Amino acid sequence: MKFTPMDIINRDFSKKLRGYNKEEVKNFLSMVAEDFEELINENVQLKKKLQTLENDYEDLKKKEEILRDTLLMAQQTKEDIKNNALKEAEMIVKESEIQAEKIINNAYQKIEDLKGEIEELRREKFRLVSELKRVIEFTERFIEGIEEGQQNENTD
Repeated sequence: MKFTPMDIINRDFSKKLRGYNKEEVKNFLSMVAEDFEELINENVQLKKKLQTLENDYEDLKKKEEILRDTLLMAQQTKEDIKNNALKEAEMIVKESEIQAEKIINNAYQKIEDLKGEIEELRREKFRLVSELKRVIEFTERFIEGIEEGQQNENTD
């Protein structure tokens, strides 16, 4: 039987010649003591449970803080990786543009060199054709001279 504070206050004891019945008072106090002991034990258990819950709460708070810090660090690392990747990509693009420009400039230079060589070959061709024409003219005149000389010999 559980007692409430009102039960204790309103409890009536029967009176005997010398006052309250000692046996009833003793039994009542024994029951109150049992209930009080149960309350003390329950209070101790609740305090232990509360302490455990408070410890668990503190552990969870620490874990939450660690997770928050880890998340922030992961986000920062992600941003750093992203920024580094962008910088590296920009650097690769710039290097590629520089390399492409060098290749284009080299190609233009080769074109100019080839144009110069072609022009020089044209001049050489013109010179050789002119010289060949002179040789042919000289040879034709030489042959004509020989033919005239032979005709003169035949007419003589």
